[in-house]
Amino acid sequence: MLDKDFDIVYVAAPANQASGGPELLHQLVAALRQNGVKAYIYYYRRIPGRDPIHQEFAGYGNLYVDTIDDSPKNILIAPETQTDILDNYTWLKKTIWWMSVDFYYKSLGFSIKRHKMLKNKWLRYLLLLGKSSKTKRYFFFSKDGTESYVHFVQSEYARGHLLEKGIHSGSILFLSDYLNSSFISLSVQALKVEKKDIVAFNPKKGAEFTNKLRASMPDVEFVPIENMSRAQVIELLSTAKVYIDFGEHPGKDRIPREACILGACILTGRDGSAAYDVDVPIPSDYKYKRHPNSISEIDIKIRQCFADYHLLCKDFDDYREMIRNEEARFVRDVRQIFVNT
Repeated sequence: MLDKDFDIVYVAAPANQASGGPELLHQLVAALRQNGVKAYIYYYRRIPGRDPIHQEFAGYGNLYVDTIDDSPKNILIAPETQTDILDNYTWLKKTIWWMSVDFYYKSLGFSIKRHKMLKNKWLRYLLLLGKSSKTKRYFFFSKDGTESYVHFVQSEYARGHLLEKGIHSGSILFLSDYLNSSFISLSVQALKVEKKDIVAFNPKKGAEFTNKLRASMPDVEFVPIENMSRAQVIELLSTAKVYIDFGEHPGKDRIPREACILGACILTGRDGSAAYDVDVPIPSDYKYKRHPNSISEIDIKIRQCFADYHLLCKDFDDYREMIRNEEARFVRDVRQIFVNT
Protein backbone atom coordinates (compact mmCIF):
# COMPACT_ATOMS: atom_id res chain seq x y z
CA MET A 1 0.00 0.00 0.00
CA LEU A 2 0.99 3.63 -0.41
CA ASP A 3 1.92 5.56 2.72
CA LYS A 4 -0.49 8.53 2.83
CA ASP A 5 1.90 10.59 4.96
CA PHE A 6 3.39 12.64 2.11
CA ASP A 7 3.72 16.27 1.03
CA ILE A 8 3.85 16.44 -2.77
CA VAL A 9 2.98 14.11 -5.65
CA TYR A 10 4.93 14.59 -8.89
CA VAL A 11 3.65 12.93 -12.08
CA ALA A 12 6.12 12.60 -14.96
CA ALA A 13 4.55 13.19 -18.40
CA PRO A 14 5.86 13.86 -21.92
CA ALA A 15 5.79 17.49 -23.00
CA ASN A 16 3.61 18.59 -25.93
CA GLN A 17 2.21 15.11 -26.57
CA ALA A 18 -1.49 14.36 -26.86
CA SER A 19 -2.56 10.72 -26.67
CA GLY A 20 -4.29 8.41 -24.22
CA GLY A 21 -1.36 7.86 -21.87
CA PRO A 22 -0.40 11.53 -21.41
CA GLU A 23 -4.05 12.47 -20.94
CA LEU A 24 -4.37 9.91 -18.15
CA LEU A 25 -1.35 11.43 -16.41
CA HIS A 26 -2.99 14.86 -16.60
CA GLN A 27 -6.28 13.42 -15.34
CA LEU A 28 -4.52 12.08 -12.27
CA VAL A 29 -2.93 15.40 -11.34
CA ALA A 30 -6.26 17.18 -11.83
CA ALA A 31 -8.07 14.63 -9.62
CA LEU A 32 -5.40 14.90 -6.92
CA ARG A 33 -5.58 18.69 -6.84
CA GLN A 34 -9.38 18.62 -6.73
CA ASN A 35 -9.07 16.43 -3.62
CA GLY A 36 -6.70 18.77 -1.83
CA VAL A 37 -3.44 17.00 -2.72
CA LYS A 38 -0.43 19.11 -3.67
CA ALA A 39 0.34 17.65 -7.10
CA TYR A 40 2.34 18.78 -10.13
CA ILE A 41 3.22 17.60 -13.61
CA TYR A 42 6.92 17.15 -14.28
CA TYR A 43 7.44 17.31 -18.04
CA TYR A 44 10.22 15.36 -19.74
CA ARG A 45 11.43 15.78 -23.33
CA ARG A 46 10.79 19.51 -23.13
CA ILE A 47 11.56 21.77 -26.09
CA PRO A 48 13.40 24.91 -24.94
CA GLY A 49 11.28 28.04 -25.20
CA ARG A 50 8.05 26.15 -25.85
CA ASP A 51 5.10 25.76 -23.50
CA PRO A 52 5.15 22.06 -22.51
CA ILE A 53 1.36 21.88 -21.99
CA HIS A 54 -0.44 20.50 -25.04
CA GLN A 55 -3.48 22.58 -25.93
CA GLU A 56 -5.80 19.57 -25.52
CA PHE A 57 -4.80 19.32 -21.84
CA ALA A 58 -4.87 23.00 -20.94
CA GLY A 59 -8.43 22.62 -19.67
CA TYR A 60 -7.27 20.42 -16.78
CA GLY A 61 -5.69 23.49 -15.20
CA ASN A 62 -2.67 21.61 -13.89
CA LEU A 63 0.50 23.26 -12.65
CA TYR A 64 3.94 21.95 -13.58
CA VAL A 65 7.43 22.15 -12.12
CA ASP A 66 10.90 22.10 -13.64
CA THR A 67 12.59 20.48 -10.64
CA ILE A 68 11.62 17.78 -8.15
CA ASP A 69 12.32 17.94 -4.43
CA ASP A 70 14.01 14.62 -3.63
CA SER A 71 12.45 14.24 -0.18
CA PRO A 72 11.21 11.09 1.59
CA LYS A 73 7.93 12.97 2.06
CA ASN A 74 7.34 13.24 -1.70
CA ILE A 75 6.09 10.79 -4.35
CA LEU A 76 7.17 10.51 -7.98
CA ILE A 77 4.95 8.60 -10.44
CA ALA A 78 6.54 7.60 -13.74
CA PRO A 79 4.99 5.84 -16.76
CA GLU A 80 6.29 2.33 -17.30
CA THR A 81 8.28 3.36 -20.39
CA GLN A 82 10.12 6.13 -18.54
CA THR A 83 11.16 4.43 -15.33
CA ASP A 84 14.76 5.58 -15.83
CA ILE A 85 13.57 8.98 -14.56
CA LEU A 86 13.27 7.38 -11.13
CA ASP A 87 17.00 6.60 -11.13
CA ASN A 88 17.71 10.34 -10.76
CA TYR A 89 16.33 10.39 -7.21
CA THR A 90 17.30 8.71 -3.97
CA TRP A 91 14.91 9.58 -1.18
CA LEU A 92 11.43 10.12 -2.57
CA LYS A 93 8.84 7.37 -2.90
CA LYS A 94 9.10 5.80 -6.35
CA THR A 95 6.02 4.48 -8.15
CA ILE A 96 5.42 3.08 -11.62
CA TRP A 97 2.14 3.39 -13.50
CA TRP A 98 1.63 0.45 -15.85
CA MET A 99 -0.57 1.86 -18.59
CA SER A 100 1.00 -0.46 -21.15
CA VAL A 101 2.79 -3.75 -20.58
CA ASP A 102 3.88 -4.25 -24.18
CA PHE A 103 5.29 -0.73 -24.60
CA TYR A 104 7.52 -1.33 -21.58
CA TYR A 105 9.27 -4.15 -23.41
CA LYS A 106 9.38 -2.16 -26.65
CA SER A 107 11.17 0.60 -24.71
CA LEU A 108 13.80 -2.02 -23.87
CA GLY A 109 14.22 -2.86 -27.53
CA PHE A 110 12.27 -6.10 -27.96
CA SER A 111 8.71 -7.40 -27.91
CA ILE A 112 6.89 -8.97 -24.99
CA LYS A 113 6.34 -12.05 -27.17
CA ARG A 114 10.08 -12.53 -27.55
CA HIS A 115 10.56 -11.90 -23.83
CA LYS A 116 8.09 -14.64 -22.94
CA MET A 117 9.85 -17.08 -25.27
CA LEU A 118 13.01 -16.71 -23.17
CA LYS A 119 12.03 -18.65 -20.05
CA ASN A 120 15.47 -18.52 -18.42
CA LYS A 121 16.18 -15.21 -16.65
CA TRP A 122 19.86 -15.37 -17.66
CA LEU A 123 18.94 -15.63 -21.32
CA ARG A 124 16.78 -12.53 -20.88
CA TYR A 125 19.72 -10.79 -19.20
CA LEU A 126 22.02 -11.65 -22.12
CA LEU A 127 19.42 -10.30 -24.53
CA LEU A 128 19.63 -6.95 -22.75
CA LEU A 129 23.42 -6.72 -22.74
CA GLY A 130 24.57 -3.80 -24.84
CA LYS A 131 21.39 -1.80 -24.27
CA SER A 132 23.23 0.51 -21.83
CA SER A 133 21.00 2.25 -19.28
CA LYS A 134 17.89 0.46 -20.53
CA THR A 135 19.07 -2.66 -18.73
CA LYS A 136 18.31 -1.04 -15.38
CA ARG A 137 14.64 -0.78 -16.21
CA TYR A 138 14.36 -4.53 -16.64
CA PHE A 139 15.69 -5.16 -13.16
CA PHE A 140 12.73 -3.55 -11.45
CA PHE A 141 11.61 -7.17 -11.33
CA SER A 142 14.71 -8.33 -9.46
CA LYS A 143 15.63 -8.16 -5.77
CA ASP A 144 17.89 -5.12 -6.11
CA GLY A 145 16.04 -2.81 -3.76
CA THR A 146 13.15 -2.10 -6.11
CA GLU A 147 10.77 -4.37 -4.17
CA SER A 148 9.78 -1.26 -2.19
CA TYR A 149 8.27 0.34 -5.30
CA VAL A 150 4.52 0.79 -5.55
CA HIS A 151 2.94 -0.21 -8.86
CA PHE A 152 -0.27 1.29 -10.24
CA VAL A 153 -2.04 -0.74 -12.92
CA GLN A 154 -4.56 0.51 -15.46
CA SER A 155 -5.73 -2.97 -16.47
CA GLU A 156 -6.17 -6.48 -15.13
CA TYR A 157 -3.76 -7.53 -17.87
CA ALA A 158 -1.01 -5.42 -16.26
CA ARG A 159 -1.85 -6.69 -12.77
CA GLY A 160 -1.60 -10.30 -13.92
CA HIS A 161 1.74 -9.64 -15.61
CA LEU A 162 3.25 -8.05 -12.50
CA LEU A 163 2.11 -10.98 -10.37
CA GLU A 164 3.76 -13.35 -12.86
CA LYS A 165 6.98 -11.35 -12.50
CA GLY A 166 6.95 -11.79 -8.74
CA ILE A 167 5.66 -8.40 -7.64
CA HIS A 168 3.83 -8.77 -4.30
CA SER A 169 0.08 -8.22 -4.62
CA GLY A 170 0.19 -5.68 -1.79
CA SER A 171 2.44 -3.46 -3.90
CA ILE A 172 -0.03 -3.40 -6.82
CA LEU A 173 -2.83 -0.83 -6.75
CA PHE A 174 -5.55 -0.53 -9.38
CA LEU A 175 -5.82 2.96 -10.86
CA SER A 176 -7.63 2.94 -14.18
CA ASP A 177 -8.75 5.88 -16.30
CA TYR A 178 -11.77 7.43 -18.00
CA LEU A 179 -12.65 8.92 -21.36
CA ASN A 180 -12.49 12.61 -22.10
CA SER A 181 -15.81 14.23 -21.22
CA SER A 182 -16.40 15.23 -24.85
CA PHE A 183 -17.06 11.58 -25.73
CA ILE A 184 -19.42 11.00 -22.81
CA SER A 185 -21.41 14.19 -23.30
CA LEU A 186 -22.02 13.40 -26.96
CA SER A 187 -22.80 9.72 -26.48
CA VAL A 188 -26.58 10.03 -26.06
CA GLN A 189 -26.92 12.03 -29.27
CA ALA A 190 -24.44 9.80 -31.09
CA LEU A 191 -26.60 6.74 -30.45
CA LYS A 192 -29.43 8.50 -32.31
CA VAL A 193 -27.34 9.35 -35.37
CA GLU A 194 -28.04 7.38 -38.53
CA LYS A 195 -25.13 4.99 -38.87
CA LYS A 196 -23.30 4.05 -42.04
CA ASP A 197 -21.88 0.73 -43.25
CA ILE A 198 -18.37 1.79 -42.29
CA VAL A 199 -15.61 -0.03 -40.40
CA ALA A 200 -13.38 2.35 -38.44
CA PHE A 201 -9.92 1.22 -37.36
CA ASN A 202 -6.63 2.46 -35.98
CA PRO A 203 -3.95 1.74 -38.64
CA LYS A 204 -1.28 1.56 -35.91
CA LYS A 205 -2.96 -1.45 -34.29
CA GLY A 206 -2.55 -4.92 -35.80
CA ALA A 207 -1.81 -3.56 -39.26
CA GLU A 208 -0.70 -6.84 -40.84
CA PHE A 209 -3.84 -8.76 -39.88
CA THR A 210 -6.16 -5.81 -40.55
CA ASN A 211 -4.73 -5.37 -44.05
CA LYS A 212 -5.47 -9.03 -44.82
CA LEU A 213 -9.02 -8.55 -43.59
CA ARG A 214 -9.49 -5.41 -45.71
CA ALA A 215 -8.14 -7.19 -48.78
CA SER A 216 -10.69 -9.98 -48.29
CA MET A 217 -13.59 -7.46 -48.13
CA PRO A 218 -12.97 -5.07 -51.05
CA ASP A 219 -16.62 -4.01 -51.16
CA VAL A 220 -16.58 -2.72 -47.55
CA GLU A 221 -15.43 0.78 -46.62
CA PHE A 222 -12.68 0.81 -43.98
CA VAL A 223 -11.81 4.25 -42.60
CA PRO A 224 -8.49 4.68 -40.75
CA ILE A 225 -8.28 6.93 -37.70
CA GLU A 226 -5.20 8.96 -38.55
CA ASN A 227 -4.30 12.64 -38.84
CA MET A 228 -7.62 13.53 -37.22
CA SER A 229 -8.54 16.06 -34.57
CA ARG A 230 -10.59 14.91 -31.60
CA ALA A 231 -13.69 16.40 -33.26
CA GLN A 232 -13.03 14.44 -36.45
CA VAL A 233 -12.55 11.21 -34.51
CA ILE A 234 -15.86 11.79 -32.73
CA GLU A 235 -17.60 12.46 -36.05
CA LEU A 236 -16.27 9.23 -37.58
CA LEU A 237 -17.02 7.02 -34.59
CA SER A 238 -20.51 8.51 -34.29
CA THR A 239 -21.39 7.32 -37.80
CA ALA A 240 -19.50 4.02 -38.16
CA LYS A 241 -21.43 0.86 -37.36
CA VAL A 242 -18.27 -1.11 -36.57
CA TYR A 243 -14.88 -0.48 -34.97
CA ILE A 244 -12.19 -3.18 -35.15
CA ASP A 245 -8.95 -3.53 -33.17
CA PHE A 246 -6.75 -6.55 -33.81
CA GLY A 247 -3.68 -5.02 -32.20
CA GLU A 248 -1.73 -6.02 -29.10
CA HIS A 249 -4.03 -4.27 -26.58
CA PRO A 250 -1.05 -3.32 -24.40
CA GLY A 251 -3.37 -1.79 -21.81
CA LYS A 252 -7.04 -0.93 -21.52
CA ASP A 253 -7.07 1.02 -24.78
CA ARG A 254 -9.17 4.12 -25.22
CA ILE A 255 -10.28 4.07 -28.85
CA PRO A 256 -12.37 0.88 -28.49
CA ARG A 257 -14.17 2.55 -25.56
CA GLU A 258 -14.56 5.80 -27.49
CA ALA A 259 -16.08 3.87 -30.40
CA CYS A 260 -18.36 1.88 -28.13
CA ILE A 261 -19.73 4.86 -26.20
CA LEU A 262 -20.48 6.58 -29.53
CA GLY A 263 -22.50 3.60 -30.74
CA ALA A 264 -20.22 1.33 -32.75
CA CYS A 265 -20.16 -2.45 -32.50
CA ILE A 266 -16.68 -3.56 -31.36
CA LEU A 267 -14.65 -6.45 -32.75
CA THR A 268 -11.24 -7.24 -31.23
CA GLY A 269 -8.52 -9.83 -31.10
CA ARG A 270 -7.70 -11.91 -28.03
CA ASP A 271 -4.26 -10.52 -27.22
CA GLY A 272 -3.17 -8.42 -24.24
CA SER A 273 -5.97 -6.81 -22.29
CA ALA A 274 -8.54 -8.04 -24.83
CA ALA A 275 -8.06 -11.51 -23.37
CA TYR A 276 -9.46 -10.22 -20.05
CA ASP A 277 -13.21 -9.72 -19.85
CA VAL A 278 -12.68 -7.25 -17.01
CA ASP A 279 -10.69 -4.99 -19.34
CA VAL A 280 -12.66 -5.48 -22.57
CA PRO A 281 -16.11 -6.70 -21.49
CA ILE A 282 -17.67 -7.49 -24.84
CA PRO A 283 -19.39 -10.78 -25.76
CA SER A 284 -16.95 -13.55 -26.65
CA ASP A 285 -18.34 -13.90 -30.16
CA TYR A 286 -16.95 -10.43 -30.95
CA LYS A 287 -13.38 -11.50 -30.07
CA TYR A 288 -11.23 -13.42 -32.57
CA LYS A 289 -7.76 -14.89 -32.76
CA ARG A 290 -5.43 -13.14 -35.17
CA HIS A 291 -5.29 -16.11 -37.52
CA PRO A 292 -6.11 -16.39 -41.25
CA ASN A 293 -8.85 -18.89 -40.39
CA SER A 294 -10.67 -16.14 -38.47
CA ILE A 295 -11.02 -13.78 -41.42
CA SER A 296 -14.12 -15.42 -42.87
CA GLU A 297 -15.81 -15.38 -39.43
CA ILE A 298 -14.97 -11.71 -38.95
CA ASP A 299 -16.31 -10.96 -42.42
CA ILE A 300 -19.63 -12.57 -41.49
CA LYS A 301 -19.81 -10.72 -38.15
CA ILE A 302 -19.12 -7.33 -39.72
CA ARG A 303 -21.85 -7.86 -42.30
CA GLN A 304 -24.24 -8.96 -39.53
CA CYS A 305 -23.48 -5.73 -37.67
CA PHE A 306 -24.25 -3.77 -40.81
CA ALA A 307 -27.51 -5.59 -41.52
CA ASP A 308 -28.80 -5.88 -37.93
CA TYR A 309 -27.10 -2.91 -36.32
CA HIS A 310 -30.05 -1.74 -34.21
CA LEU A 311 -30.32 -5.21 -32.67
CA LEU A 312 -26.62 -6.08 -32.27
CA CYS A 313 -25.57 -2.69 -30.88
CA LYS A 314 -27.51 -3.65 -27.74
CA ASP A 315 -24.87 -6.33 -27.09
CA PHE A 316 -22.65 -3.46 -25.91
CA ASP A 317 -25.07 -1.73 -23.53
CA ASP A 318 -23.31 -3.09 -20.43
CA TYR A 319 -19.92 -1.99 -21.79
CA ARG A 320 -21.28 1.51 -22.40
CA GLU A 321 -22.65 1.69 -18.88
CA MET A 322 -19.26 0.69 -17.50
CA ILE A 323 -17.57 3.39 -19.60
CA ARG A 324 -19.98 6.04 -18.31
CA ASN A 325 -19.10 5.11 -14.72
CA GLU A 326 -15.32 5.08 -15.19
CA GLU A 327 -14.71 8.66 -14.09
CA ALA A 328 -16.55 8.13 -10.81
CA ARG A 329 -14.55 4.95 -10.22
CA PHE A 330 -11.30 6.75 -11.03
CA VAL A 331 -12.05 9.46 -8.49
CA ARG A 332 -12.87 6.81 -5.86
CA ASP A 333 -9.58 5.04 -6.58
CA VAL A 334 -7.64 8.30 -6.28
CA ARG A 335 -9.26 9.13 -2.95
CA GLN A 336 -8.74 5.62 -1.60
CA ILE A 337 -5.06 5.50 -2.59
CA PHE A 338 -3.96 9.06 -1.80
CA VAL A 339 -6.52 10.68 0.51
CA ASN A 340 -8.68 8.43 2.69
CA THR A 341 -7.18 7.03 5.86
